[in-house]
Amino acid sequence: MKKKLLTAQAAKILNLTPNAVRAMHTRGVLPAETTSNGVRLFDDETVRQLALKREVSRAASKED
Repeated sequence: MKKKLLTAQAAKILNLTPNAVRAMHTRGVLPAETTSNGVRLFDDETVRQLALKREVSRAASKED
């Protein structure tokens, strides 16, 4: 079973605010399941892959 993360947990991994994570979901950048009571659940692996991409992108921009 894949591990699911709450918005605050995903935000911590991505080094973003929960509002930024919710905005990424709304824009379609970060997919999530939404429970019947409106709680977003993010796939742990997807969040960690995005965090790695963000890290690589930041490192590349520092080289410029």
